[in-house]
Amino acid sequence: MNKITRDQIELLIELQGKEADAASIQSGLDELPEKIAQIASGLKEFEDSIALKKESLSELKKVYRSNDTEVEANSARIKKREEQLRSVTTNKEYQAILKEIEEIKKSNSRIEDQTLACLDDIDDAEKEVKEKEEEFLAEEAEVNEQKAVFESDADSERRSLDALLAQRDDVAAKIDPELIKQYELIKSYARDLAIVQVKDCICMGCNMNIPPQMYNELHRENEMKTCPHCHRMLYVIQ
Repeated sequence: MNKITRDQIELLIELQGKEADAASIQSGLDELPEKIAQIASGLKEFEDSIALKKESLSELKKVYRSNDTEVEANSARIKKREEQLRSVTTNKEYQAILKEIEEIKKSNSRIEDQTLACLDDIDDAEKEVKEKEEEFLAEEAEVNEQKAVFESDADSERRSLDALLAQRDDVAAKIDPELIKQYELIKSYARDLAIVQVKDCICMGCNMNIPPQMYNELHRENEMKTCPHCHRMLYVIQ
């Protein structure tokens, strides 16, 4: 193993701390789009529900227009049949036209009742749509406010991240290049920690016992040692 000063070990520990803090901030920033998507998804569902209510309202208006058109057509038929009454020559024909007129009037009366009920439904639906749209605008404003807070916090975190990365580079510049290479290599397969403390002969990286002799050497020698199990760099608190 290469000889190493205590200062270099402390710099490696500091370097790892800066990187861990930077990774934590970056993780939070990476989660930001998902957070925004989550609060926006509720808004989208609300918007979709309003769209469905508007579709129902549109269908009610179509029914109303259809009924209105049918009433007008029936009224025209009644007028036409009433004109025909003036020209009939037999009582039988006269009675038949009267009966037809009566049936058309009954049909119109039934359709008009349906139309009045449809108008009530339209009024109720329009009120509901208006209320939901007002609720949507209020919720949209709240969501936009939340998004603004998220973005503001993210800007602050990005500045902190930039500062940490700059500090990390300053620390790394003070460490022996060969030691940095070893550190980066270990970090590539250890994922989280490249240098870990040893307590009572136990490696804090893998929680395995290291040989007592190695533990003693860590206390008295300025030599970089790695865990025989997880191969992380080791240090002890003097």
